[in-house]
Amino acid sequence: MFISIFTTLLLGSVIGVITSVSVYGFIFLVKFLTSIFRNPENSFNGLWGVFENPFEFILFVIITPFVVGLVVGVIRKYASDSRWHGPPDVILAVHSEKKPLDIKSGFLTSFSSILSISAGGSVGQYGPLVHFGATIGAEINDLFKRKGQYQIYVGAGVAAAISSGFGAPLAGLIFAREVILRHQSLASFAPILVSSVISYFFTKFFFGVEPLFSGKIGEIESIHHFPFFIISGILCGAISIIYMRGLTHPNYFPNISKINPIIQPAIAGLICGLIALYLPEVIGLGTSTIKNLVIGNYSLNFAIILLVLKLILTVICLRMGLIGGVFAPALFLGACVGVIMGIIFQTISPTLNTSLLTVASMSAFASCVIGGPVANMMIILELTSDYQATLAAGISIVFASLVSYKVIGQSVFDKVLANKNVDLDIGRENIKLQQTYISEICHKDYCKINTSDTIESAIKKMTIAKNSEAYLTDSENKILNKLELPFLLSQKNKKNIVKKISKINYLKLSSTDNILDSIEKCKTFVGESIPVIDIKGKLIGVVTEGDLFQIYLKVTKEEKKIEHES
Repeated sequence: MFISIFTTLLLGSVIGVITSVSVYGFIFLVKFLTSIFRNPENSFNGLWGVFENPFEFILFVIITPFVVGLVVGVIRKYASDSRWHGPPDVILAVHSEKKPLDIKSGFLTSFSSILSISAGGSVGQYGPLVHFGATIGAEINDLFKRKGQYQIYVGAGVAAAISSGFGAPLAGLIFAREVILRHQSLASFAPILVSSVISYFFTKFFFGVEPLFSGKIGEIESIHHFPFFIISGILCGAISIIYMRGLTHPNYFPNISKINPIIQPAIAGLICGLIALYLPEVIGLGTSTIKNLVIGNYSLNFAIILLVLKLILTVICLRMGLIGGVFAPALFLGACVGVIMGIIFQTISPTLNTSLLTVASMSAFASCVIGGPVANMMIILELTSDYQATLAAGISIVFASLVSYKVIGQSVFDKVLANKNVDLDIGRENIKLQQTYISEICHKDYCKINTSDTIESAIKKMTIAKNSEAYLTDSENKILNKLELPFLLSQKNKKNIVKKISKINYLKLSSTDNILDSIEKCKTFVGESIPVIDIKGKLIGVVTEGDLFQIYLKVTKEEKKIEHES
């Protein structure tokens, strides 16, 4: 017992400290490289800037974002599986034993994200941080001989990343359990909380925490203002659907498959460089712009322009291969919606707290995108220390989530996984069954009959093997027919060769079938065994109903143990 407690505290603390240092390093590099790549001290007067200072214009507007994008494209091409990793991979890793996290992909994704943000890509930083925190948790757990549950320490890394990045340890705990693990087992509580709290205090004392909001936001002044928060939430849900469809749906973005994958991020970088000439507010993380939106420094028309261009630019960047998160852009878009609706509603009720409506809209939009309503409310509470603001945000979150869930599901991460034929709605145990192939449980306990055998010899073989069914195969082991002992015994002429027996319809399973689909196919099956064939039609083994039942019970028991273990 004491060893278990010590291990939990030690692993949680180590994950928290290392993740805190990693998050600080990530944020430091983003700021440092941004000052180099984007030269914020120099501003150009649109395209006319090429005549005012041609060298710096070409360097900072064209060459730098294009080259940085090119480097990102090269890294992606030579990564282990030629794609970026993020929160969807973390969710899949804790739901499936077949998809473990890789520290190499964590480093490559984080480094590429730093480059993408620094060059002006309209992407966020929290997605890559969550993924890297998760890989740290997985890697540290693997280094210890006395290992804990893999998914729990992945969750600890996630919580530490959120805690350090936002300065919100309780939000980190809730995010890891609500969005990533999706269960509330007692076993997961202690290590995740320890990691999150240690990460927060380590960041606070050694690096400092930069809050997004400087103070309290305020409260809903009148009961008549409630409909404004509801309407704003509904609108955030509707626009978030467009945003998430743009990120995941093939019909919402042009087919760019003919463009070299290495060039795609470079083109996106160049687009960001050119847009920054006229609207620098929409590139990069947009943290200062979000603060100005909350304060109310922008007009209605400008907020609408920011909303439209930020949405389009974020979709372009992420679909064309720049790597980053979707959360920071979601906060930006939600803030734009809040400002727009706040200005409109103030004409009806001048006493409306527009800053509060903006914060509530930010939370609502972000909640739709990442699928963590409680985590988003907790982020608002910890960042503002304002209980009233948190309740107001909760109103918008509820109605926004109701709208987006009907179309997208719990989050954009679910939609990304659904595009890979992973349906999180079916439950953790069914996902494991779905990712276990029938070839992994089939066996050779069957009777094989050759084409030259007579009925008499076939009966003898089946009797010796104690099988009531057998499989007729050719010289290449391709299955030709299924033979049943009662039928053979009923034949008058036992000297006939079995090859002449009429073929019957029987159930076959492919070696590439998964367990979940196989169970569905076999629900009306009656018999001794089911043949499993490869893509060439060769018999590689058989499974029984008992085999399928045993693997189902095994996986279900494992999941029950994880969710209810204390």
